[in-house]
Amino acid sequence: MSTVYQVSLVNLSADARAVAAQAHAELRDVSSEALQGLLRNFCAVDPIENAAGEAEIRVHVRHEKYLLRTEQGKLILYDVNQRELPAQMLTVEQAMQEFDGTAAAARAQAILSARAEAGPGPEAEPASPVALPMPAPSKPRVLALSATAGLLLAAILYLAVPFGADNIPPGFLPAESAELAKLHGALTGVYLTGNEPGQHGIVVTGPGELKLFELGSVEAPRVVYAGYRPGRIGGRLCLATDQPGGVIEVAADGALLYCGETYLRIP
Repeated sequence: MSTVYQVSLVNLSADARAVAAQAHAELRDVSSEALQGLLRNFCAVDPIENAAGEAEIRVHVRHEKYLLRTEQGKLILYDVNQRELPAQMLTVEQAMQEFDGTAAAARAQAILSARAEAGPGPEAEPASPVALPMPAPSKPRVLALSATAGLLLAAILYLAVPFGADNIPPGFLPAESAELAKLHGALTGVYLTGNEPGQHGIVVTGPGELKLFELGSVEAPRVVYAGYRPGRIGGRLCLATDQPGGVIEVAADGALLYCGETYLRIP
């Protein structure tokens, strides 16, 4: 059975081709093809009229509700039920994949694959011999996300070299050999900043090996293979990496702090 949508056009003409102040139309049982047509028309709205018209399309499918605006020929999608999530700038095809659940399924599969590759994690939270203060909770910021995305893109283009003395940050004291096995075992797992497109993840796959990845809408995550060395800087447990992002800090609660973002461990 094909998916049908309940669609509201706000400050738009009936075909979504032009801004129409004070207009409001409710469309019931809209087919996927008809919705795609409306979204394509919406993306083609005159940018000057669009800037002043506050036009938007609202889509209700199953239990999900979305609000869409347009800019630069693309759609800006907001999840009404999860207002804390940042907006996504998508093509019409990508938006339809969000609506029909294809995108969410692909992201879930990517997370499951990363978890399977990391293997079963320890039952207890990783502990550090040095007591560390609990970090203050941080809220994702657009600037931080942009900076991190830039660093990850640089990492993809970065020609990795063997982990050596040049990769050791100032003040870094490598962990003693007696505790390496314990640290590697405790750190192995999957860590995520979130499960939406553009969010980032770290998979600690084995002793001295990890992956950095970014979740896409539907396509496979972009992955950077990296090496790490556990140790401490000023008493704080850290992972010195061979990537441009540098050091990953291990928080007292087991989260990883990297490039201004907090990566929470997934069960």
